Amino acid sequence: MTRKLNFLVATILLFSFNSLAFQGQKLQEQVDLTSKITGHTEIKGNTKLKDRHAQESREIVADFLKNELSEFIDQVEIENYSATGNNVVGTIMATTKTDEWVVLGAHYDSVKDCPGANDNASGVALVYSVAKHIAGLNSRKYNVKIVFFDEEERGLIGSKAYAKKLKDENFNIVSVHTIDQMGWDNDGDRGFELEMPTEALKDHYLKVAKDYGYEFPIHMSTVTSTDHRSFRNVGFNAIGLTEEYVNKDTTPHYHKPSDTFETINFEYLGTITVYVQKVFEELLK
Repeated sequence: MTRKLNFLVATILLFSFNSLAFQGQKLQEQVDLTSKITGHTEIKGNTKLKDRHAQESREIVADFLKNELSEFIDQVEIENYSATGNNVVGTIMATTKTDEWVVLGAHYDSVKDCPGANDNASGVALVYSVAKHIAGLNSRKYNVKIVFFDEEERGLIGSKAYAKKLKDENFNIVSVHTIDQMGWDNDGDRGFELEMPTEALKDHYLKVAKDYGYEFPIHMSTVTSTDHRSFRNVGFNAIGLTEEYVNKDTTPHYHKPSDTFETINFEYLGTITVYVQKVFEELLK
């Protein structure tokens, strides 16, 4: 995830560390998915990936993610927005007819020679599990697009292409939520950051945390150098979620060959995933 640090505009700290907030929730589906797309285990036949930078590797991952989403989403396709770029897009329809949409996404590519476990297999795993939860809900008032973006590391190319597509096709977008780096929690406080949220989105995330007893630190930041920026730039309400990047509890393996499967804190990732599932459950009621 390419970033430029702006300044921390607000910090919301919830201090009474109860058992729910710090109960590790390791999700096996996230372990399995992350293992395959980071090259820890084979993703296809005897193929283990070194990174998700080369064209061939990214195409293998795109096919893999399409197949994984197809297990619980009927409409999944690979959208070829250029000769080199492929976004994976799943569509989950509302349970009542509406033209309103919510977008949830994460980029799946990595920089060269980097397994990209934290950046951004962790985000892909979170989106995958939340998508699975959404697909199983009995009631959804909005349609949902689940998107795995390509070429984020080359200048947000995939998310820019998808944001333009939504704008050009006059989609009625309620909000866009993107995840980038959610696998590092060295101090064990389960804290994370909301990047450039609108007031309504900030209030929603904080209310769900309070209502469900998640008493971890939630920080606000002005970081704009990942996929949520692409959607804000064309006029959509957007928010980014990440580990404590501005608050200095972020992976030291950023864009390095050491960003491996073994460095992911799956209890942290799972706990935040379950929280985000509740965020979407409440959003779609």
